[in-house]
Amino acid sequence: MKSAVFVLFFLAAFADAFVMTNKQKLAISSSRTPLEPMQGFFGDQERESLTRDNEPEEFFATNTDKMSDEEKIPIAIAGIVGITVPFIAGLIALYAAKY
Repeated sequence: MKSAVFVLFFLAAFADAFVMTNKQKLAISSSRTPLEPMQGFFGDQERESLTRDNEPEEFFATNTDKMSDEEKIPIAIAGIVGITVPFIAGLIALYAAKY
């Protein structure tokens, strides 16, 4: 009984921690004033965004894209081995645990 009263008192004492005061409400409402659009200096146009259409093809190419297919084969084999070896090792461990 005493513990239930203590818990209720504890909850009631700290429940107001989640209630916003007038100062907090005022601070939030005053910080959300709409901003005016920023004007560029001297009428210069802003640079266009970077897209695949307005940049050279090699700009978006990764190092792997620049490699030939023969150079990519070891990477592919390492990926396949890295995925399959843990499963094969797990099957061997399960089979060995049977006997």
